[in-house]
Amino acid sequence: MEKEKKPVIKEQDLLEILSRVIRRKRFVIIFTIVSFVLGIILAATSVKQYTVEIMVSPEDSESSALSGNLNSLASMVGLDFGSSSDAIYPLLYPDIVNSLPFLTSLMDVRVTSADGLVDTTYSYYQARLQKKYWFSEVLKAPKKGIKKVIKLFKKDTLTGDPFVYDPYRLSEQQMIQIEGLSNKITVFVDKKTEVITLSFKDPDPEIAAIMVQKVESELEERVIDYRTRKAQKDCQYMEKLYLESKAEYEKAQAVYADFVDHNRNVTQERILIEMERLEDEKDLKNTLYSQWAQQLLMSQAKLQQNTPVFTTIKPAAVPAKPSSIRRLFLVILYTILGFCIAVGWVLVKDPVHDLMIKLKGIR
Repeated sequence: MEKEKKPVIKEQDLLEILSRVIRRKRFVIIFTIVSFVLGIILAATSVKQYTVEIMVSPEDSESSALSGNLNSLASMVGLDFGSSSDAIYPLLYPDIVNSLPFLTSLMDVRVTSADGLVDTTYSYYQARLQKKYWFSEVLKAPKKGIKKVIKLFKKDTLTGDPFVYDPYRLSEQQMIQIEGLSNKITVFVDKKTEVITLSFKDPDPEIAAIMVQKVESELEERVIDYRTRKAQKDCQYMEKLYLESKAEYEKAQAVYADFVDHNRNVTQERILIEMERLEDEKDLKNTLYSQWAQQLLMSQAKLQQNTPVFTTIKPAAVPAKPSSIRRLFLVILYTILGFCIAVGWVLVKDPVHDLMIKLKGIR
């Protein structure tokens, strides 16, 4: 048996679809023109966005030459630093950047625009001075109106300066500002090379460059603090023991020297035994002092080893061109979208109308 291949869309169907569109060509043309004009208006009034990008590469401390030399030196003096991996690694950097403590710290950054009209904190700039797209504000207007009505009947428990951001106690408006800031920051980590790409988007190119540099420096400070916190505590503890042993050794040395000066020509056995005891105690204190001095040096070297170094591959630069979609492309997009909607409406309207009549007849 031969299977007949049935075409999915017959030629008659295509001709019928084309005839429907031609019959309603006036509607399609008018709707497309309206979409074209709307696209021009929205594109002309849209806010340009500028993106500044920085690429940095963190040093891998485990594979560095300093790590191998330090472990060899530590084994010579009886210490073992182990080979434990870091708790903070590059794949966690996006989570650090998107955390509330990190984002709230960026709100106090001082920003200035290229024209000098803006010179304030980023929180005030974002809330009061930043250019906003009027169409998005129109869409948000009903939601804002409802919230204002609710606030009239609801007492706000959070009082104080609205531009002071406490990560443990944020108002609803502050959370909105934090979310807006988070949407402007992009963190990408290459899993193979572990190169970190940081970018910041803003209507002002100068402010975008300032903020992305602050994001980089703040991230470096937090990563260094995370990775060196234990080593810093160990170093402080070793320094405390070193100073105590040094003071005890100097005290034992002074006692021994004073005893020898006062009994230089004495040959009594009791005096000689006491002198020998004081000398042994001084030598013991000296041994402990030398050991703690070595361990202090090693803990300081361990602290240096754990301190990561970030190499800037691509520094920040104020962009000359916006990164947002070009306005001509927006106009073309709205025009094509309007044409598709008009054609779709023409093709769907009659079948839906006939279906509704049949349903009413069944009832």
